[in-house]
Amino acid sequence: MPARRAPAWTSQEIAILRDVYPAEGINGAADALPDRSWHAIAVMASRLAIRSPVQTDAPKSALNGAELEEAIRLREQLGWSFARIGAQFGVSESAAGNAVLIALCPRKGYVPAQRDAKGRLTQEGLERLRLMLRQGLKAIDIQLQLGLSASRIAEERRRYRADLKARGKAPLPQPGNGLVYSGARLAKSMKAQVEDLLMQGFGAKIVTKRTGVSNTSVGRIRNRLVKRLRRKGEMLPGCDLYGRRVGAAKTSTHYIPPESVAALRARILAGEPVSRAAADLGIGGSSAFKIRDTLAAELQAQGRALPKPIRLGRGKQARDLAASARWLPDGQIHRFRQLQIEHGYAAAKQMILDEIAAAKAEQVAQANRKLTFEEQLAAVRAGKASLTNTFKPSRVVPDVTLGGVATGML
Repeated sequence: MPARRAPAWTSQEIAILRDVYPAEGINGAADALPDRSWHAIAVMASRLAIRSPVQTDAPKSALNGAELEEAIRLREQLGWSFARIGAQFGVSESAAGNAVLIALCPRKGYVPAQRDAKGRLTQEGLERLRLMLRQGLKAIDIQLQLGLSASRIAEERRRYRADLKARGKAPLPQPGNGLVYSGARLAKSMKAQVEDLLMQGFGAKIVTKRTGVSNTSVGRIRNRLVKRLRRKGEMLPGCDLYGRRVGAAKTSTHYIPPESVAALRARILAGEPVSRAAADLGIGGSSAFKIRDTLAAELQAQGRALPKPIRLGRGKQARDLAASARWLPDGQIHRFRQLQIEHGYAAAKQMILDEIAAAKAEQVAQANRKLTFEEQLAAVRAGKASLTNTFKPSRVVPDVTLGGVATGML
């Protein structure tokens, strides 16, 4: 349903605005026109080129007192986003961000921008703001260091750009010096690229890596895409209508290939212990026992029981089987899964084993290689070796041995 439009300005309202605004400013005009908002009066006065020497007070913070302190705690200690803080206190995301950052400015050791008695920026404060704009700082960094609202920074950026362009000067650098941070504006083509990857089932981490768009921006684009798809009765791959993941994405490090699941189920039915079979297949213990429990429930529904595992005790055969099953090094399980998706189980396992063999061969070669003088000095500096005196015998070693003593020849 379209939003209700405000009624057009009448000639009487415009006459009141022309009469009151120059003498009493926007506050007087707001009192004389109670049906018009402060913003509507400011826009109409700008369109009519009406100016007033009356300076109003700067806008007040949306959060004050205990609410502001709680908002700062949620931001600093719990890491809440400004959108979440705004929803908590019933204000907009920008209002929550302005209140928290302005309050944090002096607490973080920064000097707020100089203001006059009305709370407006002085010329000195304006020059400090323009200096940071020339340095290409992000808006959120300027807010924190100068204690200004986001809208004030954006407005001054527009004015300064227009002024530089009119004087033929070099333009301002992009906010963040071109870095695609969470608050940067994205081109439509970049947003379309992010949405295309999301529709292919990729998660935010992969999308960020491939596009360079920040994780926060990807999350916001995803939320809007989920709402748009839900209106059409569609959903993201592997998700429900509300964007909640119902299964690990194929590109996720937690995704277990169906071939591995089927192989584990077959080994369990053959009586192999779950832990040993899972280690050999590159499946974590928790996931393996969940698969075992699911299999047991299926068999129970069919009136069958899960066969007991065949344990070989602590003999040599059991130790050899356990050692061969633990072929995958720690920390390599997620990489092995990705290789398995691309190349299959046998090829992925062989690739990992080849890497292990190559690393061991390199280690042996390095251990047997004679170090150069520079490498020896580097080892001494690193504390891996130390200097010692060369052994020199106190007397000349004779050419003959003392073996004759034992044989009776001497």
